[in-house]
Amino acid sequence: MKLLLSAVFMAFFFISGSAQISDSLKLGKNNREFFIKGDQKFKFSEYKKVFTNPEALGYMKKANTNGTVAQVFGAIGGGLVGFGLAKQILRTKTVYQNGVAIKQKDKSGWGLVGIGLGAIGVGIPFAISSTKNLKKAINTQNQAEGTDAAKTTSYRLDLSGNSVGVTYSF
Repeated sequence: MKLLLSAVFMAFFFISGSAQISDSLKLGKNNREFFIKGDQKFKFSEYKKVFTNPEALGYMKKANTNGTVAQVFGAIGGGLVGFGLAKQILRTKTVYQNGVAIKQKDKSGWGLVGIGLGAIGVGIPFAISSTKNLKKAINTQNQAEGTDAAKTTSYRLDLSGNSVGVTYSF
């Protein structure tokens, strides 16, 4: 009987400990489930539903703006690098002078590659800042929820007559 009671008691604690879902906010793996709060999944565009703390919402707006700027500079830079490399690979052009075909080398492709790399270089600090502000927003929101809710966990042993019970409050 003692063995059965201790087995049930240990199983209860194992199940109750592993079945808890955290209400803290964390990042997901893709844009469909960018924010995960408990068992709910939110898209990036739904950040106003997720962040209730004004300070965290401010960090999130900064992250959104910096991410947009980084994407614009990255796209422009990538396009210029690609176009410049294509122009450099196909660099010979035929020029006709007095009816004679002369092949000339065009060196303007490397300039476009350099400008494109510069644009990508400008976008990188914005991307880093966006990531930092996103993490600050999540940490600020989690800290605000932790202090507001004042969650306490307690176990209580209930003994009455012939029965024994354990109450777990969270």
